[in-house]
Order: sequence, then C-alpha cells, then structure tokens
Amino acid sequence: MKISGMWKAAILACAFVPSNAFTVQQPVYRLELRKNRFSSKVYQSVDQMASTEIKFTTGETSTQTRALGSQELLMLPRQYKPSLDQGNEPFPQMSHVSTAILSATPSIEVLSQSIDEAMASHPLLRCYVKGDGEPTKRIDLFNMVREGEPNPCTFVCPPAEETGFSSKNVLSVIDVDGTGRDALDSSWKNRFASNLDSGSDWCDVETGPLWKVELHRLVNGGKDAPCALAFTFNHAISDQGSANLLTDHIVSNIAALEKGGKIQKKAVNNDVPLAMEESVFGERKSFSDVQTDDFSFDTLKYVAGKAAEGFKSPVILPDDLDGKDQDDGSGIFGALTIISGNAPGGESDVERKSTTQFRSLSKDSTRALVDKCRQNGITVSNALSAAIALTSSDFIDNGKKVGESRNYKVLQSLDMRRFGAALDKCESVSCMAGSHDLMLGPLSDRSGEKIRASSEAAKEGEFWALAKESQKQTLDFVESGGPQQATRVFDFAMTISDMNNLVNLAAKSKESKGRAYSAGITNAGVFERQNAVRREGDDTRGALTANHGRYEIEE
Repeated sequence: MKISGMWKAAILACAFVPSNAFTVQQPVYRLELRKNRFSSKVYQSVDQMASTEIKFTTGETSTQTRALGSQELLMLPRQYKPSLDQGNEPFPQMSHVSTAILSATPSIEVLSQSIDEAMASHPLLRCYVKGDGEPTKRIDLFNMVREGEPNPCTFVCPPAEETGFSSKNVLSVIDVDGTGRDALDSSWKNRFASNLDSGSDWCDVETGPLWKVELHRLVNGGKDAPCALAFTFNHAISDQGSANLLTDHIVSNIAALEKGGKIQKKAVNNDVPLAMEESVFGERKSFSDVQTDDFSFDTLKYVAGKAAEGFKSPVILPDDLDGKDQDDGSGIFGALTIISGNAPGGESDVERKSTTQFRSLSKDSTRALVDKCRQNGITVSNALSAAIALTSSDFIDNGKKVGESRNYKVLQSLDMRRFGAALDKCESVSCMAGSHDLMLGPLSDRSGEKIRASSEAAKEGEFWALAKESQKQTLDFVESGGPQQATRVFDFAMTISDMNNLVNLAAKSKESKGRAYSAGITNAGVFERQNAVRREGDDTRGALTANHGRYEIEE
C-alpha cells in the first residue's frame, strides 16, 4: 500500500503522542503468578518492535551478528549525536531486573559453572554492540527525520570459546549479615531498586556483556539457607519470559552439577534470536525491508483509533496542590512540541528515580482471585487492569476531594511472541516485550474506595463490569490485528526518525513528569507453564519447574 506524505506525517505524529505510544520509560506493576503466589514488583516497561538478518562467518561456531530491531534500539538505547555534540549526557540505558529466591545456597564454583554453560547456549548473554546507528543525514528542520544508516547498531555474538566472557564478567557475590529472610530480602530489594536506574554505571554496550547477576547469600546461613539470584539486563536482550528461562536453566544446571559432578545434557547452542519485527511479521518483513508495502487500511484505522484516544483526555498526573487538573503535556500539542525538539513545559532539572514497593498474596487469596475470575469469564490480567484503574482513582485528586469523573489510560504489557507469525518460541534469551493501551472510564474520583465500602452485590457488579470492559478492549485489539499494526507503526517511526530523542524529551518534560499513562500492569503468567531450554538429544522441551534437586524457587 502506498502511503501519502500526509498519512506518513499523521502516523509519525501518532507514534510521538506521549500518552499514546511507546515512548516513556515508566514504572509498571508486575504481578507474577507462581506456586499460587503473586509477587508484585515495580518494573520498567515500554513497547514494541525490531528487524533482522543473522550473518555468520565460517563454521557453526563462528561469530554471529544481527542489526538491532526497532524495539531493541529503543531499549538499548540508540544515541542521538546532535545531543551528544552539545555536551549532553548519553541517553540512559533501560534496565530489566528480575530476582529469584532459592531455598538453598550453591557454592560459587557450582554457580559459576552453571552460568558458563548458560552463556554458551544463549548468544545475547555474550554479545556486545557495534555501530553508532547514525543516519547518513537528517532531512528536516528539527533534526529528527533520518535518511540512510551506514553503520547500524549491531549485536556481535562471538562463539563461547572465543568471546572472552564468562561468569567472572557477570557474577558478583553480596554477603549479607544475619541468618533469616528479613536480612536477605532487605539486601536484594535494595539492589533491585538501585539496579533499575543504574544501567549506564555497569554496562558498556560497546564492550559487553549486557547483563549481570548477583548472588545474595547469608554470611552465617550455610548451604541450606536461602539465597537470592538478582539479575539485571540491558532491556534490549531480555524480557520476563527470558528471565524465567534463564533462571530455570541456571538452577537446573546447579542441581545437575551437585548430583553428578557434571551437566549430563547441556543446553543446545542457539542462534541469535530474531528481532521482534520478524517474529511478528515474518522474516525480512520489517519496515526497512518492505517500506510501506505492508501498510493497509487496518494500519490507517489503527492510527486513527490511537489519535481518537486523545479526545478522551485520559488523566496522567494527580491534581496539583490547589485541586486543579495538571497540564500533563499529553495529546497532539504535546506531540508537536516534542517533534519540534522541545519538552512540553520545558526540561526539568529533577532527575527521575524509580520507586519500588513489594507485596505478596497468600496461596488462598491467589486461588480465590483465580476462581472468581473464572466464574466471571475474565482473565486475571483484565481483573488486575480494572483494579489498578480503580486504585488510581483513589489518589488522582491529591486528597482534595474534587469529585470529578475521569478517563484512565492503562498500559497492559504483552508478550509479542504470541502474535502475528509468532516465529520466536523463547528458546533463547531475547526481548519481545510489547504493550496495549486500555481506556477505562469515566470513573468518579475515589471509585475504589466507594466500591470497597459498598454492599457485596454492588461491589462485584461495578468491579466486574470494568474488568469485562478491559477484557473486551483487549480481545478487540488482538482480534483486529492490533499487535501487528502497533508493531508496524512503531517500526516505521523508529526507522525514519530519532524516537530515542523524543523519549528523552518526554521523560524530561516538566508537564508530564516523564509519565505517559495513568497506570500500567504486567502479568508475567504462570512460571511452570513456560517451556524450558532445549537440551542436547531431546526432541521436545520440558517445562520450567520451581523444584530442582534441593532447590525450590520460593519467589
């Protein structure tokens, strides 16, 4: 399909609307169902896409390279030379953090061997990035539109025996004073919070590796005491499915080594995974390959729908101290400001920091939630989306009891492996994290409080009605090909423009405070329903399990 210049501009503007798109790194609640427990962590999430051609030198054990796709370039992130030339700091890396609590503590020797075997299996665990991603030239007044890319950002993955990377490059040990879970939890939770914002402090993408793992162990606990494995990744190479895969891989290796002194069946050595675009579209179907040939009427409908969301004026920030709705820099005017190279309201001097809080549900509460969702024909994800919108309404008036009725924009994270061509099967560590926007409301201020204080029948009716609306929007999005269209639009925008500079401007905005949504939710799913790594000689893959030898993954 040939797209006119006017439509190209509209698509680009839609991709830049801060409240619409895949632009601002911001906290989202992650709820993970495993062993009948939810663990809630604040987690950085953004959306969309990528591009792929895997190249080899000679032989099966040779270096593999692949240009980063659009989604990976957002996460890395690709830098913006005009900003660097002005003496500004490089754009910060986006970190993905995941922690597993084990019921016992392995020796450093066994853990190191287990990590080494995993690094041999997963190419992106031993990669670095070459190429600056600069265009041949920028062709617009505001230095935002790109033409050409002679030196693209490229993953370089040497074979394990040549890379020079091993567990020594990624593993650190943190000895914790004390003998119980309280001391252990305090240690890893503090590191979890700091690692969310510290990507550039430890990771040089030009030399690699792009991940690390910390062993938090109790000094006086012994081998039967619990420990924590705290993983931190540059988000370009990992998502939660990958973190689950790697956690199970390493723990199963530990158990095998303790049992027999060696890993009887090593994991197969994988090729560099496809970029998200090719997983969704099919091989060589990214925008750089087909341009606008794969754009369709459905693409234009998706763009129009995203633009229409702005007319609902979803609330992004709580009211100010006078009880007035704050201008949050969202909508078309905010987008045009950013496109012109400026942050809405000007750039803030306040450095943004992530904040974390941790909560757990008991086995009984989790089971009750799942059962209630099934009775109402609702997924847990959509029930949680309704819950977080209602909870947001309890705080939106900043304690002033304004009594307004407002719309809420909720980011619902998606595993993009499930959509389109669905070529990636999570056999190796990579990032396939995307998202979908839910528009819920209008909701009266403090709707959550009112539902909790009302009768049981009224409570259930209002809550489940909102959850069903969330589910309807999710199903409509999926069934209409929304994941494919969202991927296509972002791939287009990232390819022809400097989206990472727009992310930076939106994040620094005094008006938006770096926010793009009312709230966000990620349901990581059931740990033990995901497939494990493929082992040598096996035709099929087993499932992840919370138990390996004397180790149980407790959280």
